[in-house]
Amino acid sequence: MPQHFSGNVSPELQEENSRFAHSFLPGALFVALLWLISLLEYLTDANLSWLGILPRNFFGLIGLVTAPLIHGGLVHLLSNSFPLVLLSGFILFMHRHIALRVIAFVYFSSGILTWFIGRPAYHVGASGVIYGLAGFLLFNGLLRRDRAAMAVSLAMLFLYGGLFYGLFPEEERISWEGHLGGLLSGLLAAVLFVEDKVAVQKPADEVLEEIATLTVLQQQHSSSTIGKDLYKYKINYRIAPPAENQKFQQRYVLNKQTGMVEPPTHGYGVSS
Repeated sequence: MPQHFSGNVSPELQEENSRFAHSFLPGALFVALLWLISLLEYLTDANLSWLGILPRNFFGLIGLVTAPLIHGGLVHLLSNSFPLVLLSGFILFMHRHIALRVIAFVYFSSGILTWFIGRPAYHVGASGVIYGLAGFLLFNGLLRRDRAAMAVSLAMLFLYGGLFYGLFPEEERISWEGHLGGLLSGLLAAVLFVEDKVAVQKPADEVLEEIATLTVLQQQHSSSTIGKDLYKYKINYRIAPPAENQKFQQRYVLNKQTGMVEPPTHGYGVSS
């Protein structure tokens, strides 16, 4: 007989799920922009390849900004759309403190490297950015040796292992230089941008509440006032958060007949 379980989802988990979903929104909006540009290019029968990167040409530097926005056709755009959303979303979710710097660095540095090493032709498309984002996730896990980052690195190798084939000159129309420049920019980003892990501190009231729930502690004390031999006695006490601006004191009574310390009297508060 099937069983159904229901329960309230914690606010922290809800917030984490919401942040995970929203991490993919910027990449989706960027891909929507790419499709809009391609649609306008198709409707107006325009050729925007001149906005690509033209290596070692001064006017070709305009492609550092515009080249990732231009694609050579529908197949080219389709092959770049999903990886852009996926990779940028993972970086924004897992490395939110440095994500914008990493993405901006990869965007421009991949183009700069292509401008230096590329063939004298117009290089267009966001493939270099994709290789840079994938390279950052891959090399960041290998360099940091963090479990989560290592898991992402293995996932990158599994999902995009075929990207390495694009690093070699196979087809004349494929910019392997852009792919290589992107991967190198991802490596540089993994080396340059280190995410500081900020320790999460609990509020003071939560800490005091946890202290108040501690079990009875037992500590062994020694006293030299009972006799020439050091007698040891045990004191049981409970830690509790004191009231504001108050101090608590305890009194102990020595029983001369038994030589034992009587239980402490009730504590009283003294304003400080």
